[in-house]
Amino acid sequence: RDGHLQGSLLWALEKTCTAMGGRALRRWVLQPLLDIHSITKRQDTIQELVEHTFLRQDLQQLLKQIYDIERLTGKAASGRANARDLVALADSFLKLPELANIASQGKAPFLKILHHVPAELEALGQKIAAHLVEHPPQHLKEGGLIRSGINPQLDELRALAAEDHQWIANLEVIERDRTGIANLKVGFNKTFGYYISISRLKADQVPGDYIRKQTLTNEEVAAHTEQIRTIARSISAIDVLCGLAEIAATQGYCRPQMVPSREIHITDGRHPVVEKALLAGFFVPNSTQLGQAEHITANVEHPDLIILTGPNASGKSCYLRQLGLIQIMAQIGSFTPATAATLGICDRIFTRVGAVDDLATGQSTFMVEMNETANILNHATPNSLVLLDEIGRGTATFDGLSIAWAVAEYLAAEIRSRTIFATHYHELNELASILPNVANYQVTVKELPDQIIFLHQVQPGGASKSYGIEAGRLAGLPPTVISRARQVMSQIEEHSKIALGLRESMS
Repeated sequence: RDGHLQGSLLWALEKTCTAMGGRALRRWVLQPLLDIHSITKRQDTIQELVEHTFLRQDLQQLLKQIYDIERLTGKAASGRANARDLVALADSFLKLPELANIASQGKAPFLKILHHVPAELEALGQKIAAHLVEHPPQHLKEGGLIRSGINPQLDELRALAAEDHQWIANLEVIERDRTGIANLKVGFNKTFGYYISISRLKADQVPGDYIRKQTLTNEEVAAHTEQIRTIARSISAIDVLCGLAEIAATQGYCRPQMVPSREIHITDGRHPVVEKALLAGFFVPNSTQLGQAEHITANVEHPDLIILTGPNASGKSCYLRQLGLIQIMAQIGSFTPATAATLGICDRIFTRVGAVDDLATGQSTFMVEMNETANILNHATPNSLVLLDEIGRGTATFDGLSIAWAVAEYLAAEIRSRTIFATHYHELNELASILPNVANYQVTVKELPDQIIFLHQVQPGGASKSYGIEAGRLAGLPPTVISRARQVMSQIEEHSKIALGLRESMS
């Protein structure tokens, strides 16, 4: 929410070894797949990497030694790569045969891609490594990049430089006269020696006996740009999949079964971010059944819409986010935090969770909520997943309840999106007795004489009260305020006939 990595799904899934892999993971999360076949290919690779620990570890160990060839190639293609960039590329290219050898132990789709890497890239790496010194300066103009023995003329100049600095100084005058390039310079650096520098504008006047050794490697890398980018994408993908396999193996994730239907059936699902953030304790798992209303039984299994009630701080919002994150994870090909999962593809995931105003546009919290809700109702489809939390709470009680009822009814009866609607309006439980594809669930608590204990368990049935007064007591409201609140609540419950009126209006 605040733009930081920690506390996000990316944070929970980040186990990549390369910068390329980190960027690829972000792209995957932002762009989940809609094609089951593409998802299955990623799952097959993760499955093999989970089952073959040593293969995964060997790949990750080698990936840590590969530089960001994606960005380095971009710099080389535009002529901006410095000597250290080129050496880093060479080191990475020379690792490719070893990477292919390790990948050849696997049979999954993304491993097969790496079985054979272009021989030209290895040869290019060898050429760069052979021409450049092992520890070059950062900037090309500093000179001293080319190894001895590569070019006789360069070696001769270096030898002369060591014997007679004055001769080198005179060389600048001689070469200016010979070439006609007025801004030609012979530069000197005590650490890296001498070099001849010519501006790009005068490049076409360079005599044939000059060899542009310092830019040659940039050009050669640029000539192989597409090949390098292709292998970089493959390396990025296997890096992401190795990381996802490590998480799946260590966190007890399951391989979700992706099906061409609207079904969402998760057994003992867990919130991946909250579970990782828990320093101690045990995350309470919960199951979810949605999206097969045509197969509804007397127990109302797999409804299109769930009305979820329960106290403040009981875990309703966490449950909503958990479902959304599990669905995203499944559609990027990842294993999921659950005992088992059968999931249909979602074309869109809509959320209305949390409440903030927008001072920049002059919108109140309630107006922001209504704008977001309107966007959902105007764009959701039967194949969408909609997660709504406390719609209508930002206005007067009766107005809020009326809007919440109408929104839930529209989603269930008109759009038929797979929806979980968390609310404190217990009157919405009446919808389940009116619409056949609506079911009531609650987050349970245990009541004791002087306190309530949040069990964080989602079970069938609607909650009868919100325990808001108990939450206030736990927060430290004065006893007299709590006592008075209970008196007022008793009077309201005695005279309120809201639920009855709503039910009668639908009959």
